[in-house]
Amino acid sequence: MVDSLNITSPSPNMQHRAHFAVSGEVRFGPLYYVLSIDNYIFEQRIFGDAHLWSPGSDLIAVQEWLTLDYSAGPITALLLIDVVQRREVTIAQATKRFLVPERFEGSALGYREEHAGQAIMKHFNLADALGWKPFAQTEA
Repeated sequence: MVDSLNITSPSPNMQHRAHFAVSGEVRFGPLYYVLSIDNYIFEQRIFGDAHLWSPGSDLIAVQEWLTLDYSAGPITALLLIDVVQRREVTIAQATKRFLVPERFEGSALGYREEHAGQAIMKHFNLADALGWKPFAQTEA
């Protein structure tokens, strides 16, 4: 794919960088990406371009795609990544919908659940994030 379609997103404090490298394109649909943050690559996983850094630059919310199967999907997850503690947690999952991070509001994350041209706003209390997993041991 063309490098000009890749996305680089620095954190607000410029200390971290998320890089979305184009991996492919859904037939008649959007591009999907491989994600790397700082020197860590989220291997064997695919992501949409929707992402949002927290104002403090410690968290980034991203849209993970759980399938490329046109008949089954989209199946997406909203993944919260703690770039300082190098860990991640899935905070929402949806079938036949896209989850799009919208804004950090104090101790909550607001996100849209999109389906068939309609969107529903939802909120997730960050204190309710359970099941954090450390990054795997592979480095870029």
